[in-house]
Amino acid sequence: MSNQIISYGAGVERSTNGTTGWADIPEAKGVAVPSTTQEYPEVTSLDSPNGFREYIKGLKDAGEIELECGYTAAGYEQQVADNAAAGAIYYRVTLKPAPNQSSGDIFAFRGFPTPALVDNGIGEPLGMNVRIRITGDVTWTKGAAAA
Repeated sequence: MSNQIISYGAGVERSTNGTTGWADIPEAKGVAVPSTTQEYPEVTSLDSPNGFREYIKGLKDAGEIELECGYTAAGYEQQVADNAAAGAIYYRVTLKPAPNQSSGDIFAFRGFPTPALVDNGIGEPLGMNVRIRITGDVTWTKGAAAA
């Protein structure tokens, strides 16, 4: 049996302090989890072995993500307030449990959000995208195994 899951049933939350006040991002249409890139600065010198370039690990960057949402006044108000905040906002994405788990995996990160309305055309629901510039580390906590 496969242990894969679908995104339906996941939760996308935000908080201003990362410990309390967690609130759902209204009408989220999917999960958005940052992917980290790694820099490798070149450090080749005249005495590099056998004429090969040499590299060291440099800084990491989690980049930007975009969370697609349905537009609501409450959701837009929440994101405009978060955009105006002086510090980064805390985000938590909790996946639904896989068949072999009692709780889902959790991804946590911080970032600076910018909301933008998306006009999907006449007769289509109005959307909102939240672009989040990630700052700092992205953590992953594996969900608990089923008993």
